[in-house]
Amino acid sequence: MIRRIIFSLAGLLAVQAAAVIVEVNLPYKDLRLKDGMLLGDAVVKSVNTAAGTVLLQVNKELVSVRHSLLPDEVRARLQALSPAQSKEELVAEKAQETADRLKSADRAERRQKQAEEEAQAVRAANRSLNVKAAEQNAARLEARPDEVAKFAEQRAQAYFKYQADPLSNIGAVLGSDVYLDNPESVPGWTGRYRVEGSSYRQYVNSRASGFDRSHKDFEMLIQTYDNKKPELVEIRIK
Repeated sequence: MIRRIIFSLAGLLAVQAAAVIVEVNLPYKDLRLKDGMLLGDAVVKSVNTAAGTVLLQVNKELVSVRHSLLPDEVRARLQALSPAQSKEELVAEKAQETADRLKSADRAERRQKQAEEEAQAVRAANRSLNVKAAEQNAARLEARPDEVAKFAEQRAQAYFKYQADPLSNIGAVLGSDVYLDNPESVPGWTGRYRVEGSSYRQYVNSRASGFDRSHKDFEMLIQTYDNKKPELVEIRIK
């Protein structure tokens, strides 16, 4: 009597174990799960109807995933190949589906929050860079008139000592002084400045013995650039 009971119990467990694990072997070239993960060259090896999991072979590796993450058409095929689930199994699967949906929604919310935080950090960094660039540009523009004034003085000194009046009776220039007004920007010309000034020279008169003096008022046009030295456009004698 005891032996018959043991045999009956062993047979019942074998039937239940066979009903829990269902071998299917369904190949899929591309299997996209409901959480967005894409599995290439995947094979659905078996289904555990009691645990609600599916055993997949992906790139020769075995992976276990929740049954609820499979696409609906795959789940329909598996349901057709699997024994009918008990009421308890259906309730458990439904509860697991709900938990998986909540988990997926929580992950999506965390990803969205992380993306927003990263975007906010990028915007803050860009604002910082823009502010720094604006400050550097303002400092460069503020220093530009001084740069123009220094350049204008150097060029005016050289011009009236060595270049001005090449066909006149001016021989060797013994002394030359220039006096410049502050640079003024030229309206309508980005980076262009006007500098007015006066030149005083003492020189050897090449056509008569002795020395002579001259005075001339002039105007200079100077073009400036961001990453280049200023350029003399013109010296105009008034």
